Amino acid sequence: MISAQHITELVKGAIAGTDIFLVDLKVTLDNKITIYLDNSTRITIEECAKVSRYIEEKLNRDVEDFELTVSSPGLDEPFKHILQYKKRIGNQVAVVTKEGQKVVGKLNNVDDNGISIEQKSKEKTEGKKGRQVVINNVNLMFNQIKETKLVLTF
Repeated sequence: MISAQHITELVKGAIAGTDIFLVDLKVTLDNKITIYLDNSTRITIEECAKVSRYIEEKLNRDVEDFELTVSSPGLDEPFKHILQYKKRIGNQVAVVTKEGQKVVGKLNNVDDNGISIEQKSKEKTEGKKGRQVVINNVNLMFNQIKETKLVLTF
């Protein structure tokens, strides 16, 4: 079986000197290798193909057969890397905390410890007619977050 650690080292060699980063890597018992890459803007098919060719050149199919897939994470995939959060500042996200709370709003800030989300809600305020838009900032530490996904708006 090809080890995930070995593939991780190959990926690091392939992306060295670029703004590409490894989001996720999976290696199954039957050597099905899946690699998800991203960068600060948007990763191209050509960049994924280049990494794929690099890894294939470093592995020997005569020793161990394998299946290799290199791609970007889908838009519906949860964030797994802090750089994915930083890339999405200003976008709508949906966060599920480890306690099961769902927070939806605009990702405002990301630092090494966590994120800040701006939530808008309509609430009745004293002395005003109807409901008024109220903006709340929700700060979450990364260790509180179970899953974060981009909210697609059309």
